[in-house]
Parts: sequence; structure tokens; C-alpha cells
Amino acid sequence: MSTLSDYLAFKATRMAALREKLAAPEATPSPLRVVARVAGGSGVRPVSIREFTVVTDSAPALAGYNLGPTSPELLLASLASCLAHTFLIVAVNRGARFDSLEVEVNGTIDFRGVLEVGEGAPIPPSGLTYVARLAGDVSDDEIERIRTEVERLCPVFRALIEPLPVRGRVERS
Repeated sequence: MSTLSDYLAFKATRMAALREKLAAPEATPSPLRVVARVAGGSGVRPVSIREFTVVTDSAPALAGYNLGPTSPELLLASLASCLAHTFLIVAVNRGARFDSLEVEVNGTIDFRGVLEVGEGAPIPPSGLTYVARLAGDVSDDEIERIRTEVERLCPVFRALIEPLPVRGRVERS
């Protein structure tokens, strides 16, 4: 596979096989599990995701060593990656072919909120925006239809714009 268009053709065959598997009566949702362990002495947070480890850290101002992205940066990275992947899925569904695709996500974080030094300062990242840059033989109208479908189908995008309950508990170890 030398081009994105070639990859989209390959992806179409894989998606067809997965659709068939997911249509079976015994199909179930896929579990997700991620574990972050704080390294003693440094506060670095290696995060285990399947067979992968991503090192997350803070900037020096928050006693970090800048050894990896921050958690809010990973949130934006997750959104960018999920949007890009969903653009590919929708392109396959619609028979569109892209020559290139890039998704940039931007936002801000106001640490005054987390550190409780600014009354009314937001705690979560805010001002999130994305720009998808793509090239290919696709009309402007089709691109707009694809964008609408992407925003309807992207799991991370939807998790950020819809209320999502999260339950937590603390266990002694």
C-alpha cells in the first residue's frame, strides 16, 4: 500500500468483514481497559493500553520532568486520532478516496482552575476546535456530508459533546 487511497481500499475489505462479524447474534461490545501507575519519586505516569505503554508527565512547573504528554494533551490527541479514523471510516462507507488527511485539534487549559487559584477558572480543557485537512477528488458538498457523518459517528467527539456518566471508587491496595 503506497497511498492513502490504496489503504482506503484495503480498509473497505476489513470493514466489510468486521461488519459481518458484528452482525452475528453473539456479538458484544469490546471492553476497554487503561491503567496509569504513578512512578514513585518522579510522579511520571506510565499508562498501559493493551500491549502499549505511553509515558505521561507534567511540565516542570507542576514538578514534572516533561518526559511525555500531559493528560489534557492526550485527550486532544485521542480526539484528533479518533476524528481522523472516523474520516477514514466514513470515506470507505461513502466510496470517497482521499490522497491525504490530517486532523489538528487545539484548545486551552487554565491550570488556575485545577490549582484553585482563580475563581471561576475552568477546570477542563476549553475552546476545543479541530481542522481536518484533506486532499482528494471529493466535492465540497461531499466533504461537508462527510464532516457531518464524522461528527455523528466519532466516539471520542461524541463523548466530549454529550453528557457521559463516569463512576469512580477508591480501593486500598
